[in-house]
Amino acid sequence: MAAAEKAYEVLKQRVIGGAYAPGAQLKEEHIARELAVSRTPVRAALKRLVDDGLATADPNRGVRVAAWTEYDIEETFDLRGMLEAHAADLAARRGGEALAARLDELNEQMARAIAKGGGALPEQLQQINSLFHRAVLDGSGSPRLRAMLEGLIDMPIVIRSHYISTLQDKQQSLQHHRDLAAAVRAGDGELARQVMQLHLRVAAHRFKRQRQALSTARPLKDPS
Repeated sequence: MAAAEKAYEVLKQRVIGGAYAPGAQLKEEHIARELAVSRTPVRAALKRLVDDGLATADPNRGVRVAAWTEYDIEETFDLRGMLEAHAADLAARRGGEALAARLDELNEQMARAIAKGGGALPEQLQQINSLFHRAVLDGSGSPRLRAMLEGLIDMPIVIRSHYISTLQDKQQSLQHHRDLAAAVRAGDGELARQVMQLHLRVAAHRFKRQRQALSTARPLKDPS
């Protein structure tokens, strides 16, 4: 793995996992020394973090971990709740058995990953979850919905939720996915809409609860 890619992966996991406090400055020199690489790959990694929305860059304040407010969290999940609920409705009416089978397959992958556990579980669940929600979106057959939701499904807030959720949270999320697959198989658009709305509202409350617990349970790492 190239030095820039390695630095990016390390920093991304730290930011998403909450190792760095929101607003903390990410200093090239310190990170390069810690990772035993030159400052050039670190600079490239920091630029990718900014491009991904995980960090912000300011000429006077340097690169800092993005700070997500309660409003940011509410807005992200509210928008997803409205748009993805409509996508789920359309997908249930249009997707048929082919979509239901694909969702079942992804649910089985998620179930196996949860049962196996391990340090790579959060990243695995994030990838499977993204594929699941994108399958529903594709099943809706709506290019406009796809364009509006493309940037919301894998927003940093959504990605980070997989790193701070409990085993019970993961199992509950999987059950919601199974219920949604069942609604698609039944062709019940209204049920699919309701399941997706519930799924995302629960996810929002869960994320805020876990975020608060983490912020009070342990000090966050200062990368400087």
